[in-house]
Amino acid sequence: MGAHDQDGPLSRDVSTLGRLLGDVLREQEGEEGFALVEDYRARTKALRRREPFPADFGEPGRRLLERTEGLSLAQARLLVRAFTSYFHLVNMAEERHRLRVLRRREIAAHGAPRVESIAEAVDEAARAGVGAARVSTFLSSCAMEPVFTAHPTEARRRTVLRKLRRLASLVEALDDPRRPPPEIADLHDRVREEITGLWLTEEVRHHAPTVLDEVRNGLFYFEEALWDVVPRLYREMESSLAAAYPGEPIAVPPFLRFGSWMGGDRDGNPHVTARVTEATLRMQKETTLALYERELEDLQRRLSVRVEPAALDPALAASLDADGRAMPELASVLGRHFESEPFRRKTGLMLARLQAARRLNAARLIENAPPEAEGEDPNLWRTTAAPEAPHPGDAGVAYRGPSELRADVAVVREALRPLRAGRIADGALHDLQRRVEVFGFHLARLDLRQHSQVHAAAMAEVLKAAGIERDYLALDEPARVALLVRELQSRRPVVIDGSRAGYSPATSELLAVFAAARRLQEELGVEALNVYVVSMTAGVSDVLEPLVFAKEAGLFRPGAGAEPPRSTLHVVPLFETIDDLHRCAGLMRELFALPVYAAHLRAWRGLQQVMLGYSDSNKDGGFVTANWELYKAQRALAAVCRNAGVELLLFHGRGGAIGRGGGPTNRAILGQPPGTLEGRLRLTEQGEVAFARYSNPEIAHRHLEQTVNAVVKASLRGRRAPGAAEPDPEWSAAMERLSATAQQAYRKLVYEDPDFIHYFRQATPIDEVADLRIGSRPAKREAGGRIEDLRAIPWVFSWTQSRHGLPGWFGLGSALEREAAQQGERGRLRLVGMYRDWPFFRSLLDNAQISLGKSDLAVARLYDALADPPELRSRVFAAVAEEWRRTEETILATTGHAALLAGSPVLRQSIRLRNPYVDPMSFAQVSLLRRLRALPDGSPEREAVRRLVALSINGVAAGLQNTG
Repeated sequence: MGAHDQDGPLSRDVSTLGRLLGDVLREQEGEEGFALVEDYRARTKALRRREPFPADFGEPGRRLLERTEGLSLAQARLLVRAFTSYFHLVNMAEERHRLRVLRRREIAAHGAPRVESIAEAVDEAARAGVGAARVSTFLSSCAMEPVFTAHPTEARRRTVLRKLRRLASLVEALDDPRRPPPEIADLHDRVREEITGLWLTEEVRHHAPTVLDEVRNGLFYFEEALWDVVPRLYREMESSLAAAYPGEPIAVPPFLRFGSWMGGDRDGNPHVTARVTEATLRMQKETTLALYERELEDLQRRLSVRVEPAALDPALAASLDADGRAMPELASVLGRHFESEPFRRKTGLMLARLQAARRLNAARLIENAPPEAEGEDPNLWRTTAAPEAPHPGDAGVAYRGPSELRADVAVVREALRPLRAGRIADGALHDLQRRVEVFGFHLARLDLRQHSQVHAAAMAEVLKAAGIERDYLALDEPARVALLVRELQSRRPVVIDGSRAGYSPATSELLAVFAAARRLQEELGVEALNVYVVSMTAGVSDVLEPLVFAKEAGLFRPGAGAEPPRSTLHVVPLFETIDDLHRCAGLMRELFALPVYAAHLRAWRGLQQVMLGYSDSNKDGGFVTANWELYKAQRALAAVCRNAGVELLLFHGRGGAIGRGGGPTNRAILGQPPGTLEGRLRLTEQGEVAFARYSNPEIAHRHLEQTVNAVVKASLRGRRAPGAAEPDPEWSAAMERLSATAQQAYRKLVYEDPDFIHYFRQATPIDEVADLRIGSRPAKREAGGRIEDLRAIPWVFSWTQSRHGLPGWFGLGSALEREAAQQGERGRLRLVGMYRDWPFFRSLLDNAQISLGKSDLAVARLYDALADPPELRSRVFAAVAEEWRRTEETILATTGHAALLAGSPVLRQSIRLRNPYVDPMSFAQVSLLRRLRALPDGSPEREAVRRLVALSINGVAAGLQNTG
């Protein structure tokens, strides 16, 4: 296999890995198989040599496609697998090189803060005159929370990902120049061994993952990276503050935590039940307790501090006495072993309490296993090795919550200080205390999410059964709101005994979710599960309905007179469509005006969380309009909350691809409207993006430090800093015009052309993407043949595979061209100024460049030929190609660049070098799609071809480093 045409360490790594992959190919497939792969590599590289590259492969491309269509299934499989494996290795090498470059830059900085680091952001704030008091206030209200979702955009199996992690460690070992030749030869053999294992491993899933599979996959990031990275980030914040504000005691509270939707997101996923949600939190607790157990075992070995009885800290002595009364036998054994080492005795007792909690949790996990786990060995669906059965007395000694563990850690830390062991107290013990603050016993906050229509249907059933309202769904919005407000203020129950009510399974399940939430909060703490997201929120009643169900479950009490309100569940509206984004501020204003909702907010100290959906808004209104409406919605929501005295926490539902709100996180944060951040941010981390950012500890650290850097800068920047002020009114007016034109162009093609859906289904692998079995959730919200029925992930995923990339740029060219034509030279110069000085607009155009850069008209023409009849593809593709031309020309005119991505030369070069290696898989996928669609249902060959198409989808995703 070939390599990147680059100099330096990356070229060396890619060349080495390519050569070793070639060795394995020869061993596994013989010289004939190796020659086939090399022939395609040479041909596609030759196709790409023309500069500038035309929007058509021409006659050589047509000949290569004919040859590909003549390949046997075995040859097609070999071709796709070879280039997929190549990109797995290249992606790993590039990740390794990124870390190598970061280290070199840090060394070259000679102690200066690393670019986009926590130290840089804090240092800039201090130099800008931001005082210690303001920084302290900022940190006290700061809340950053990446939220891992089960959105199915990671096409690779976890087995493959783990093999790649092992390969990464071997490549890192090769980087050591001190290794003698025999060691290098041995490492090469080990790399060949891992590549062989990768080659012989099935890449395509036979079955879709279960919800608990997804939960287990999500826990991988905490075990592999975040457990170690998080304390390091907190230490960096503390040291940065000490350096920038010497002598100022600025406390660092737990400002960075994590969330998850895996096992809690039931919108459109019937497999996420109340029992699954309960099992999810117990799996998370099991993982957390197992990790704490490892920490305490290590501390017991390390805390060999000898202390005379007279010098023993009184608080530690009292703690040892209390534990000794609860666990006399263990205390006696530890006393004999560690007579003069009280810290080892204490950590041993702490370990026993933790292990008791773990045994109790494991027993509950087995007792309440959801149906999908029944009949399996529990160790197959639990997260760690099974602890033994509960012991008599476990309930009396087990830690009941993280506060008890944290108190014990604090006792140990303070007892070390009088012994001049402050360094030990502020080392591993401080890290453990941070972990307890951040992860608790639940690891990550588990969000619940459900569609608004599900709540409305259940509410109608409940009200009818209780004799309160015969036809709730027939009521208009004001009548629904009035009824719900009455029920929220009433002390009578709305939900009656289930056996008498005869509720439908859907309503019974919904009620079970709220009951489980109450039960899990009592056991694990409110912070473990206190967010309820309402998808497709369109009216005030959509927010009040789940609040009524929360009241019925004991999660909300409005209070009256001297009785204060109580609420343990944030109800979070999710605004997803363009119309919903238009209405969201007005809806929240109406909501805030309701006294009963104001009581709910008082219970949360005035904090309102609002989620914005990037995916569906893009599919609804197109790239430009979605971005502008999201920007305006944030501004409007911030203003409404300010006027109501409410603190706003925005939750950004961003995907990985540009068409789903993707792109560099730090750039997106800095591009937020002024006044909308204020140190509070939740954002989703999905699929292949989560793996890319969190599977490697060093990459996870870099991503999180960039995120913290951007939040600190955006929240503390002075009024004169770029992006700190509201945009010029003329810029906003220009964006309104751009948005209107772009939306018109997008909707005209996607929604107003009745044949477009047929083109989409034929010219992209949408049906095959929907059948990929990479997630537990169905690809459609409901059965139907409309764009509206399709989820945003397969929508974007399919356009990415065919290299049209349409969701990430279409409409922008028409908008920029019309603006320049109508506004003349002044308008053109205004656009140039907007790009130069407005972070939002610069991010918009730069993200469109990324999307266009990863798209490719020549490849898209191959897929276009799959559409039938010919007049359909000639009309649709002509529109796509023309808009592509307009977008490229107008972006270059606005940015002043000579070529797309000229401002991102590393990415531009990477795409240029990758394309010839992605092309063989695209040729293969097109020929396989044509073959698959020609086969009748029931054909014995059909399943084999389908699996090859799925394999090609995995390969293209690896080559482009993008799915949905």
